[in-house]
Amino acid sequence: MKYFWIAIVSSFYFAAGTETAFSQQYEIGFKGGVNIYSLNFETNYDTRNQSGLHYGFIGRFHPDQINPITIQTEVFYSPQGVNLKSENSLIRLDQINVPILFQYRFNNDMQVHAGPQLGFLMNAWADSEGATYDIKKKFRKMDIGLSAGLSYPLTPNGIGIDIRYNLGLSKISTDNLYKSRNNGFQIGMYYLFDFGKELNR
Repeated sequence: MKYFWIAIVSSFYFAAGTETAFSQQYEIGFKGGVNIYSLNFETNYDTRNQSGLHYGFIGRFHPDQINPITIQTEVFYSPQGVNLKSENSLIRLDQINVPILFQYRFNNDMQVHAGPQLGFLMNAWADSEGATYDIKKKFRKMDIGLSAGLSYPLTPNGIGIDIRYNLGLSKISTDNLYKSRNNGFQIGMYYLFDFGKELNR
């Protein structure tokens, strides 16, 4: 858990440091949506995607000196995992994800973003034949990944849509049976407060 809190504090310290160094506008708010996730196994499993709902907090910072690039930090709950068709079982991984994204805003307000993401495992369960098993010890506490996607503000008051792909870079299992990486899509909505308002110098 200490790595989780280090990542949370570091992400907001990074944002606060950006605020000190640059004149900027900023926005904070909420996000939520649908996950479509799977595990990329090294062994040959017949798998199917697993869906769930993610939700959490979002902060976006607009340093004047690097405009039109913005910096976005997030902290959100993300249910992930996979369906194993061959074994008729389900693996559920509950994570808290902390991405730091660098965004480029086009003239039509469309934004592309990419950046690193840390995932922190909260729970891990296997459902098989009506029974549920705690398998948290079979997975690592931290997951390192890369996020990339698109976002677009739908209204002037801060409501927008976000589409993203998350690619796991690190092996998440401590067990050879589940040797794998996290991969998945996210489709969500966000709401940002103080949208378009600038900080005074």
